[in-house]
Amino acid sequence: MRVELNPCKIEGNIYAPVSKSMLIRALAAAALCKGTTIIKGVTDLCDDAAVAVNIIKSLGAEIKTDKNEMRITNKPINRITDLYCGESALCARIFAPVVGFFSDDFEVSGKNSLLKRNIGDLAQSLNLLGLQCSNEKYLPLRIKGKLRSGKIKIDAGATSQTLSGLLMVLPLCEGNSVVVVENLHSKPYIDLTISILQLFGIKIINESYKCFFIEGNQGYQACTMSVEGDWSGASCLLTAAATRGSITVENLNYKSAQADAAIVDVLRLCGASVMADENKIIVEKKQLNSFEFDATDCPDLFPAIVALSANCRGVSVIKGALRLQNKESDRAKVLQREFAKLNVKIELEGDIMYIVGNSAGSAIVDAHSDHRIAMSLAAASVNAKGNIIVENAECVTKSYPDFWKDFFNCCKL
Repeated sequence: MRVELNPCKIEGNIYAPVSKSMLIRALAAAALCKGTTIIKGVTDLCDDAAVAVNIIKSLGAEIKTDKNEMRITNKPINRITDLYCGESALCARIFAPVVGFFSDDFEVSGKNSLLKRNIGDLAQSLNLLGLQCSNEKYLPLRIKGKLRSGKIKIDAGATSQTLSGLLMVLPLCEGNSVVVVENLHSKPYIDLTISILQLFGIKIINESYKCFFIEGNQGYQACTMSVEGDWSGASCLLTAAATRGSITVENLNYKSAQADAAIVDVLRLCGASVMADENKIIVEKKQLNSFEFDATDCPDLFPAIVALSANCRGVSVIKGALRLQNKESDRAKVLQREFAKLNVKIELEGDIMYIVGNSAGSAIVDAHSDHRIAMSLAAASVNAKGNIIVENAECVTKSYPDFWKDFFNCCKL
């Protein structure tokens, strides 16, 4: 799919889509309860969330949807032989430990970009907890045995998702568990996992993000909860407005535990006008200046930050670039390559990315089937010197199915 973008002014009011990070965790927790869990605030499902819904259905959950509400009722959990995760690394890392507790022989499978992503961290962790994994790096992954409690040490330098998966399943095991963690980044995502577990009656002791104590034989309790709007998806619309225009995005919790709520800090650092309350964010353009920011804990913001930096005076400095290597694409290199086509210079030096401010030129660019790259190119287009054509633009459905609709509704030529 090709999308043609013309320079425009951003004006409008948008309702942020549901946070897939929060919803997928909530779905996994709901699948482990007795009784009926009610999840409110569920808008149209993105591809990754739809995968999670299908997984919990295969595990035995019955789901009824009424407007923006899901009612999830469980029967005894099914043993399954195929855990299909689409392109969602989060689903693989969340649900593989869960299925490993209930099934003794199954395969974790996926498609497209997920087959190219290194999941060695997941296999290594599962091997330490009594499972035997056939392949330690890439899907498909054959897993045999039964997951059990224990004391393990893991390296979370590449991702915090595996830790989240372990925190969800270890409370079910007989016996207590201890997970010692090295190099943990994206701490807000662990806060998000623990906060959701608390809603379901699960207790985790977090000792300075270095050691997690998990009591065994806990039980998930059904609850009623609401999921928030997605800061990750909204970030490129907010940066587009900061570049040229004004936007109001509703359904965003300013006090959210989502890591990408940090986009508010970034926008204020460069000089944009930001007004926020608990349910909406208003961003307006002001003079934008270069800035420095550490995105180590929120790497999904890099594409939005790059689009923003391209419209700031001077050279912006962003830390955390090494965390971009194992995403839907090698994001640091893809951002560098595609923005170079737009005459925006990006330099990489180890963990640091330098972006030289310069309004984008006209070009044909490729999203590389990466939803966040596609959205960042849209943000870059609003103040471009000519039209920009984005190839493989359909990939936004992975996290934000209505992105192009919302973007064009706000784009005033």
